[in-house]
Amino acid sequence: MEKETSVDILRTMLAENVMLKIDVSTISEETPLFGAEGLGLDSLDALQIIIAVEKKYGISIGDATTARDALQSLGVLRDWINARLGVA
Repeated sequence: MEKETSVDILRTMLAENVMLKIDVSTISEETPLFGAEGLGLDSLDALQIIIAVEKKYGISIGDATTARDALQSLGVLRDWINARLGVA
């Protein structure tokens, strides 16, 4: 299991687990993952990301509210993961 994460690691995770129509290197840490103004991911994409995070880091995202909060953007997800891993 990884001991911390970065936006670059999460971009790679997106590329490996979600069918995107753009180059992941163009995704900033502030780009919304869901909605028309962002990547437009759907609930199946969210599930794929949740499973990948749980496998890679050994932490559970848990419920829908937590997932909604954690999966706003790559920057938010990075901070959420690192907080659970105890990384400053």
